[in-house]
Amino acid sequence: MRSLLQRTAQIGTALLLAAGGLMVTGGSAQAAQYDGADPASTYCGGTTSTVKSVGVYDYHSNRLGTLDLRYNSGCRTAWARLTITYSYSDCGNASAGIACAQARIVRDNDGRTYSCTVRPGNSSCYTPMVNDAGYTSHAEVTTDTAGGYRSDIRTPSY
Repeated sequence: MRSLLQRTAQIGTALLLAAGGLMVTGGSAQAAQYDGADPASTYCGGTTSTVKSVGVYDYHSNRLGTLDLRYNSGCRTAWARLTITYSYSDCGNASAGIACAQARIVRDNDGRTYSCTVRPGNSSCYTPMVNDAGYTSHAEVTTDTAGGYRSDIRTPSY
């Protein structure tokens, strides 16, 4: 009888530990569902804020715009937002030789990346989100100019 009680106690302890592990990882698992989701159509509650921001400059030190690393505390997700000071009219046109500005969000631990491109006639874009629960991420931008200069800039991680 005593060994049956010990065995029952061991099984009960194992079940409690397993259930506790599921509860601890619940936030991460919930956030993971937002990998690749559109931040504008996902309503997570919490606070959305710009946690890191860098200026985007060309090779003449002219300001081209701003790259923001955005974070939502309700979803525990991050994404990049790129705003340029003017709208491209001819980027992506092979004869112009200028690639359209592109922003990326990168999750640091595994390199998961999503991107967006500022299309002709627009002045901003934002990427899909990455799960940032328990991880860090950073934003990157690539710009191109007619002189063949390519600029790669990134925010610090958050």
